[in-house]
Amino acid sequence: MPKILQLLHWLLFDSVVLFATVVTIMFWSSIYRSSDYTSAELRWSTASVHALNLVCVLVDMLVGAMMLSPHWSHSLTLAIIGMLYLALAYINEAVNGWFTYDFLNYRKHKAVIAPTIIGMFVGFLFLYYVLYGIQLLLERVLPPTFDAWTPLRGNDEEDEVNQMVSIKSIR
Repeated sequence: MPKILQLLHWLLFDSVVLFATVVTIMFWSSIYRSSDYTSAELRWSTASVHALNLVCVLVDMLVGAMMLSPHWSHSLTLAIIGMLYLALAYINEAVNGWFTYDFLNYRKHKAVIAPTIIGMFVGFLFLYYVLYGIQLLLERVLPPTFDAWTPLRGNDEEDEVNQMVSIKSIR
């Protein structure tokens, strides 16, 4: 596979894992207010959009073959992409007159906006390596043992006899 396609594949996987986690954490920790979601339908759609994406990412991390890279350039690239996305919130405010996220409103939160943005940059980097650690832990606890190219073996008596014969011939 050409190198550029490998890099794009890495970027797609890593960005999905990191940004789905960031969206879930940010939504449930700072944006969600239960008083805004009065009907069961609104609560269900909110949970579907902002929680199930993290479940899908965790399942992909558990059963998928891709791993996040520990190299610093990968996490830094994604943190920069995250900062560019935050910059879009300010472009949106300049063009449309409203903020996508209230916590980025520099008129309301003058004293904390710079630390918030710096904290998000550091948070992107930190969360990337937390997710990498979770993947390493999952690989250690649940090592990949299935090999699609190896046929499944039966547990019949003939296999057991053949194994015993081969063990005896080694001794």
